[in-house]
Parts: sequence; C-alpha cells; structure tokens
Amino acid sequence: MDIEECRKRLEELEKGREELLKLLRDMRIDATKAVALIHAGKMEDAEKYLDEALKVLGKVREFKKYPEIYYSLTHDAMQELVEAFAFHKAIKGEFSFSLDLDVEPPAFVTGLADLVGELRRYALSRLVENGFEEAERIMKLMEEIYNELISFTSFPDKLLPGLRRKLDVARAGIERTKSDYIAAKVARLNESLGGN
Repeated sequence: MDIEECRKRLEELEKGREELLKLLRDMRIDATKAVALIHAGKMEDAEKYLDEALKVLGKVREFKKYPEIYYSLTHDAMQELVEAFAFHKAIKGEFSFSLDLDVEPPAFVTGLADLVGELRRYALSRLVENGFEEAERIMKLMEEIYNELISFTSFPDKLLPGLRRKLDVARAGIERTKSDYIAAKVARLNESLGGN
C-alpha cells in the first residue's frame, strides 16, 4: 500500500458512493410508493413499484465490491424494501419468515420489525370499514412477527441497529391495536342494539 494507491481507491469509493446513494434513494422511493398504494388498495400499481425496487436492488448489490461504503449506506434502504415487500406478502396472505430478497441480515430483521407498524395502520383501516376478521388476522400476524423477532434482541445494537427500540414500539402498537379492536367491537355491538 502506498499513498497513491490510497488516493486511487478513495477516488473510486467517492464515485461509487455517489452512484450508490442515487440508487438507494430510488429504491426507497419505490418501496415507499408501494406501501402507500397497498394502503390505498391499489395492489397492481404497488406491485409495479415493488418490481422496480427489486431491479434497483440488483444494481445496488453490485456495489458490494466496495465494503467500505456498502454496509453503512445500504441498511436503511434495504430495511424499507423488506418492510414494503413483506407488507405486500402479508396483505395477500402469503407472508412467511422466508422472503425471496437478497438483502443483508440486519436489514431483513429490522425491516420486519418496522412491518408491525404498517400492519397496525392496515388493521385500523379495516376496523373503520368493519372488517373485523381481516383486522384480527393482521393482529395475529403482528404478534407472530414480534414473538419471532424478540429472540434477536440478544444481538448487540451494532449488529441490529435500533431493533430493541423498534420492538418496544411494535409491542406498544400491538397493545393499542388490540384496544382499538375491542373498542370498535363494542361500538358495533352498541350500534346493533340501537345504542348511541
């Protein structure tokens, strides 16, 4: 190693970093749009954005040759893609803890932790529409995800950034969703009995 080799490598990394950041931004935008469209009930449109995000992920993976920047930059965008991809599977009734996604393990785990919040939003929308069975299915899935991920809290925060906090938020969200479910059931019962 000499100083000119250092300069050359750093110039290469700087160029790679700029390209990678653009790809990651595109991937996050596609994932975010997919989630919004799923909430809006526009599944076909959501799938188009998910497909785009997966294509971008393929390009992102090429930057693994730059480990100095790859791991630190890709986590958040990959996490969002996992969340969107798993949300789509969950709503279609196809969720499992084995998803065909070529992402890094920390992003996979923390993305699933974030999924609980999207599922809560979805369950609340179903409750507004009196979709109690679907809301109940989603609540069970939220619990299942939480129970699976809690075992990962034994890993240090350096390996799974923010997981403990995410799971605290998930647990609170699950409890609030249960309360909202019960309140909606009681309101519906009162309505059916002619109450105010």
